Amino acid sequence: MNLALQLKRAIEAAVLLVHPDWAKSGMVGEEVQAFSDFLVYALDSDSVLGHWAIAVFDEASGFVDVYRGRHYGKVYPPKKVKNRKRSVSRSRGGRKGNDSESARVKWKYKDCDEATKRANTLTLRYLPGHYQPLLPELTKNAEERRYGRGGELSQRVALEEILSTLEKWNVLHVVTDGRA
Repeated sequence: MNLALQLKRAIEAAVLLVHPDWAKSGMVGEEVQAFSDFLVYALDSDSVLGHWAIAVFDEASGFVDVYRGRHYGKVYPPKKVKNRKRSVSRSRGGRKGNDSESARVKWKYKDCDEATKRANTLTLRYLPGHYQPLLPELTKNAEERRYGRGGELSQRVALEEILSTLEKWNVLHVVTDGRA
């Protein structure tokens, strides 16, 4: 199974957790085209997809949809932290029992570095009926392709760079932020 199909299925699984009836109504499934609007369900999760940001450049309209995951900019996986809290337990008769320690699991998210932000930012080009990945430009020269024009390694762009460029050139865009 190719990566695109795996991603489609992971996103649809997140959609079906919220809207299980959509499978019967035919809104999601093998024969149904993927919709970028479904990204909000996956990017709002605690899975690795929740650490991504995705910019979809619509070739037909010139519009850009930007989806920022709930944990974009944070390291995956998060670290488990036990929160110990003393509580007084009661028996069935309403009498106080012994103090007990109950453990609640919490997650601690650390900020990630710029290289991770770049790796977690996906750019897609939407043509009617089809999504294509947008990758750093391939130049004619193999040396430039490997190291870029300035001699440094060619890199993907981070979400912050995309947003500042869209603002600079007044490109119509909307950001759906899973952190809000």
